[in-house]
Parts: sequence; structure tokens; C-alpha cells
Amino acid sequence: MYVLVAGGGKIGLHLIRTLLCQGHEIALVEQDRRVCSQVVEELHEVIVIHGDATSPDNLGRAGASRADVIVAAAGRDQDNYIICKMAKRLFSVKRAVARVNDPRNEELFRLSGVDYLISVTSMVSQAIEHEIVPHAMMTLFTWHERMSMLEIDLETASPVVGLPIRKLDFPPGSILAAIWRAGEPIIPDGNTVLQAGDEVFAITLKGSEDQLKKALLG
Repeated sequence: MYVLVAGGGKIGLHLIRTLLCQGHEIALVEQDRRVCSQVVEELHEVIVIHGDATSPDNLGRAGASRADVIVAAAGRDQDNYIICKMAKRLFSVKRAVARVNDPRNEELFRLSGVDYLISVTSMVSQAIEHEIVPHAMMTLFTWHERMSMLEIDLETASPVVGLPIRKLDFPPGSILAAIWRAGEPIIPDGNTVLQAGDEVFAITLKGSEDQLKKALLG
């Protein structure tokens, strides 16, 4: 796979080394001449273009028209936004990945067609929510802003405990995909009876999360 990395900071360089080890072909666009020299000396396989990655000429010189993925890893959100937008519109790059520093910008990136966001702030926030803050339900991830994967912990008081799944009243477009019970995974069917202590993994349409929570937790 041909991966074009825009920005050779710490994230960009670590990513390049990892992708090279995985056998991918890599090009880097970086405006810091010192970083370019370092990459040329250490990573001979990488195509290095010295220049501003927000310039379509520099993306073109780096082979954007044949890139399978572009990774916008520059230091500023506005630069990464422009890079992804140009890559998609001018060079028809199939997949765009962007580093986002300010979580308030994430929705803007998604609306512009960026396929995957790297947000350290959001990652840390989710880790804290999952590992530290007690919760009955949390969103694990979403697909294309249309579907959500949820983790729901069933307590003794949950109205669905003791009922088979076929008798539950879920919101439209919702399914229980898996259950983690006493250290073992279960792929449920309609006859599976829910128990207190089950960790339920459910898929639902975006916007139906609260309805699903009410159906399972009351």
C-alpha cells in the first residue's frame, strides 16, 4: 500500500517507521529541511519531498494521485483539514487519516469526508471514562456517524435480566452482537437469557442509543 504522510513530527516519524516495518511504501512531505535530511539519512526507502504539504504541487510531487492513504499529521488542525480535503478532491485519495488536536474540530473533519481521526485528547478521555469512571453504558466507537457500538453492563435491577433476547423490545435497527459473561464470550441468539453481570455489546443506529439504554437498563 502506498501511504503519503504529511508532516514529519514525532507522530509522523513514528508512524513512518511502523509502516515501513509492515512493508508499505511511504512518501513524506515536510517543510522542515532538517527533518527531511534526517529521514533521507535514516530511512532510505522513504520518498521525501521538502515543502509545505498544504500545497497541491507538493502533494502531487509526492505521488498523491496514486496514494491509497494520506495521513495528515501536521501540527495545526487547519493544515490537516486542508491537506485531507485537497487529497480527496484533487487527487481522489481513497482514505484520509487526520491528526486532530482540538476535539471541537472533530465534527468538521468528519463532515469533510476524513475517514479516521487521531485525537490524543479524545483517546485519553475515553480511556478515563472506560477505566476509571463507573458507567452502565458507553459508546465504544461509531461507523461513519451512522451506527454505534455500545457496551452495557447489566445490573441485578435491569428489567431484562432473566428474559430471553427474543422477548426484548429494542428500538429499530438494534441488535445484541455479543455478551461477555464470567470471563467467556457468548454469541447470543433469540433464546439466550440475559443475566446480571453480563457485559452486553450492542449495535444500534446513531441517535437510538438512549432508547436502547432505556430498554436494557430501565
